[in-house]
Amino acid sequence: MKAMNHRMIAIFLTIFSVGLIGVGYLLRNPFLVGLCPSSTDNCLSESLRYGIGSPLFWSIYLLPVLFFVLAFIRREIFSAWWKVALPVGIVFLVVIFVTPPLGENISADRTTVTAALVKIFVFVSAIVIAWKYWRLRSGRKIVG
Repeated sequence: MKAMNHRMIAIFLTIFSVGLIGVGYLLRNPFLVGLCPSSTDNCLSESLRYGIGSPLFWSIYLLPVLFFVLAFIRREIFSAWWKVALPVGIVFLVVIFVTPPLGENISADRTTVTAALVKIFVFVSAIVIAWKYWRLRSGRKIVG
């Protein structure tokens, strides 16, 4: 991470997450770009449309805001956030991938799970950023 500026990483994550929202929109509405014949408005499988398209479009709208904010914080704060966000994000991605796309009797669908985990991720990120910012402002020595 030292070779690349943290602001560039944050801007890349912002652009990437906005791109994922766009991909989700196109998977939800494939007829808009000519993926489907004109006689039908959905030619994709339900697992692709609702398992990938809906979670990307409806659930990750908070991530571009978070990543954009990260572009304007100090490197020390970004590093602390990165140390927490990377393992938490990996665990959340695994949970999202093993969640059934359409849900079943007692389990939530992938869109609901993705929305909940993104909100938890943003909340945890805000706590880490605020905590590190407060610690740096108070002048206390921070280990890690």
